[in-house]
Amino acid sequence: MAEVELTAAFSTIPAAEQDAIKRMLIETVDQLAREDGSFKRAKLVFTESDERCGLTAELDGVKREGVPLAIEIDQLEDAQTSAGARAQLKEAMRLYFRRVQGK
Repeated sequence: MAEVELTAAFSTIPAAEQDAIKRMLIETVDQLAREDGSFKRAKLVFTESDERCGLTAELDGVKREGVPLAIEIDQLEDAQTSAGARAQLKEAMRLYFRRVQGK
């Protein structure tokens, strides 16, 4: 299991949904760490403002990508209940993490 540290800031999403989104993001990052084996520690910053979301990451102390991963709020909501949407989010995060690591 990877060590995942998530800092999140929300502006329009209700508290109950915030917790569900944070759990899902942490679970997804942990899955990617186990599947790819390319990092052991992830520091993430997630921000949401007016239903626009961004995710930045530092993996094992490496952050070579300065542009956050843009995520639609609808995609996050769908990923909580739909395996297909979760798979799409996971793949977007996988590609972003590769850029963060400079691969």
